Amino acid sequence: MLHRNASDDALLDGLNAAGPIHLAEAHAVMERWGLDALVCAQPVNVFHALGHWPQIARTRIGQPAGTFAILSRRQIDRPVLVTSRFLHFYTYADGRGPVEAFLYDDLSDGEDLGQNGDFPLCPDRGLAPLSAMELHRFAISAAALRHRAAYRHAGGALVAALREMGAWGGRIGWDDPLIAGVLARHGHEGANIAADNAMREIRLIKSPLEIALMRRAARANVEALQAVAQGVRAGASYRDLHALFRAEAAARGNTAVFLNVDRSSSETSPHRIADGQALFLDAVSHFQNYHGDFARTVFVGEPTRAAARAADAAAFAWRAVREEIRPGLRFSDIVRIGQEALKRGGFDVQVGFGPHSCGLAHTDEPGEDAGGFWRKPDIELRPGMVISVDCPVLDSGLGGSAHCEDLVLITADGCETIHSSPPAVIVV
Repeated sequence: MLHRNASDDALLDGLNAAGPIHLAEAHAVMERWGLDALVCAQPVNVFHALGHWPQIARTRIGQPAGTFAILSRRQIDRPVLVTSRFLHFYTYADGRGPVEAFLYDDLSDGEDLGQNGDFPLCPDRGLAPLSAMELHRFAISAAALRHRAAYRHAGGALVAALREMGAWGGRIGWDDPLIAGVLARHGHEGANIAADNAMREIRLIKSPLEIALMRRAARANVEALQAVAQGVRAGASYRDLHALFRAEAAARGNTAVFLNVDRSSSETSPHRIADGQALFLDAVSHFQNYHGDFARTVFVGEPTRAAARAADAAAFAWRAVREEIRPGLRFSDIVRIGQEALKRGGFDVQVGFGPHSCGLAHTDEPGEDAGGFWRKPDIELRPGMVISVDCPVLDSGLGGSAHCEDLVLITADGCETIHSSPPAVIVV
C-alpha cells in the first residue's frame, strides 16, 4: 500500500511495476458485460491497463493505434502488451521488467499470420561500453523474443495474443473499430462489441495506486491555483493568469490542462481584471495523466454585496453537499441536496451543481447513448470513486463570479477531501 504522500519516485516505480487499473473491478465489469477479453487501443485505456502511454499516440495524434493492451477475464492479473518490436525496445522497455508481449514488425494487417526471424535493432557497434539503459533495453527485448518471435504485422500479433489467451472464440470488447476489422478479416466466430463504456466503468473505481496518484495530482493543482490567486491584480489580463497557471503547475510537476478564469477558459481571452471584482478560478492539471480539479473565488479588493453573497452561497452549498456524500447516493441526489441547502440558507442565486467522476480525465465516466451522442448517467456513488461537484454561481450582473470545488474520495461511510482545503474565498 502506497503512503498517502508517496514520493514521485514511488509512484513512477508503481507504474513501472503494473498498470494502475483496479483489477477486481475490471473482472467484475467484464462479468457484467459478459466479456472474455477487452482489447484496448485508445491510449488512455492502454495506460490504464499497463501504466504505459504509447509514445506514437503523442506524436501521431488521431492516427490508428499501434500499441494495444489486452485484458482476459480468466487471467485478469496478466494483461498482455501488443506493440511493434521497435517501440517495445525504444520506449516500453525503459525501466520495466519482462512482461507478456506479442511483438510485430509492420503496422498493418494481412492474411499471413507468420512470424519473422530476429534482426538487430540499434545494433551494438562495440566502440564503447553499453550504458545501463542500453543494457536494460537489450535484455528486455531479448527476453521477449526468446519467449516468442515477432509477428510480421500487427494484425497477426493481435490474433495470436487472443488465441493464446483462450479468448479467440469468445465475446471480445474493444474501444476502437480497428479491432473489429482485424477480428472479421481473420474469421473470429465469437461476438465482438464496442466496449469503451465498459472501460470507463472500470475507471470509476480507483486502485490504491490510482488514489495515490490522484492525491499527488490534486495537491500540486491546489498549490498552483493558490499561487495564481496571489498573482491576481487589478489590470492583469486573463491571459496573464493562464500563463502563470501553466508555469505554477509545471513547477510542481503537473501539466496544466485548463484554467477557467471568471467563467472563461479561453486562453485567448483579452479581458482584464478590475478593482472590486469577484472572480472564480477553476484549475485542472494532471500528474502522470491523473487529474486534479479545484476551484475558489477571489476578491480583488472590496466586492459588491451581491458578489460576496454569491461566494457565500457556493461555499455554503458545497459544505452541505460534502457532509451528505456517501455510498448509495446518486448524482441526482447531490443536485437535490445542493438545491435544498440553498433554500435552507436563504440564498437567492442559481448554482449549477455538477457532480462528475475525475481520474484519467476531468470528467472520467461512462455515458448513456443518446442518438450517437452521450448523455450523462445518474451514477451511484461507491467506495473507491473520486468525484468533484462543481458549484458555480450561474447568475450574471452580480459584480463577478463565484465557485467552490474540491476533489473527494468516496469512503465506506462518507467521503474525504484528497487535498488541503483552503478558505472558500481568497482576498487579494
